[in-house]
Amino acid sequence: MILPDYKLREWAFGGGLTPFDPECVNPASVDLRVSTKYLIGLSGWPGCPVAGQWVIKPGYPVLLSTIEFVRMPSDCAGVLYLKSSLARQGLDHALAGFVDPGFRGELTMELHAHCPVTVEHGQRVVQLVLYRMESSPEKTYCGKYQNQRGPTEAR
Repeated sequence: MILPDYKLREWAFGGGLTPFDPECVNPASVDLRVSTKYLIGLSGWPGCPVAGQWVIKPGYPVLLSTIEFVRMPSDCAGVLYLKSSLARQGLDHALAGFVDPGFRGELTMELHAHCPVTVEHGQRVVQLVLYRMESSPEKTYCGKYQNQRGPTEAR
């Protein structure tokens, strides 16, 4: 079952998202915003952010993180989806957007562009959808990315 807007607000106000902007809640997802933290992508990104903006160019993936610190409930899994308006501009989000029950931290996004795309600090980039599980797992997430802050390379 996908959590609806009022359940997402309840989760977020209860400490699920910090900071939380109620304007970011959609009918079945919550928008997450890009922070000023970044890592140069796999092939060496040509340039630095200027005035809180990044121009993501084809062939230069970049790792960015969310402003929001996420605290996943023990009985929910999450999936990140790129905002469709950015996909229409030529941006892709690598398929590494699964969030396990019990995960805590800022989320890292790997973004790729088909043509130059500008992304700004604070922009709503991805949507987080929470799926309620039949029951809590025997063991929630306790991996190497727990409590990460900022974009995190493979460990």
